Amino acid sequence: MNKITRTVEISDELIENVLCSAFEGGIVYWANNISCEDIKDMHKVGGYKHEYLTKTEKEDAVMYIHTMEGEKVKITKSLILEALQQMGDPKNKCTKALSRILNEEYDADDADLAVQIACFGEVVYG
Repeated sequence: MNKITRTVEISDELIENVLCSAFEGGIVYWANNISCEDIKDMHKVGGYKHEYLTKTEKEDAVMYIHTMEGEKVKITKSLILEALQQMGDPKNKCTKALSRILNEEYDADDADLAVQIACFGEVVYG
């Protein structure tokens, strides 16, 4: 099989919207809390968790997603971008979800896949 790689610009707004969809509905069956490594910085930015990673001036900003099993997993803006890249690989079986995200026709389930890959490197739940 032949392959090509293409470059797609991902806006901060798209990242925020994917995180909002995930936080408000997509990940609620496996996660029970979202926290920020630097709560003061988050409040300075405005306090909206889904916007923190794109609005902060900190280059190494970190948030944590707390799983129902008590695990605390790191999520960063770069991990989200890497997850979107991984979703384009057919072996991850997420190419249709990535296409919907890029076309801004996605739902909470697609956002969940992106966040799982960002957190775990693969789809773990569902």
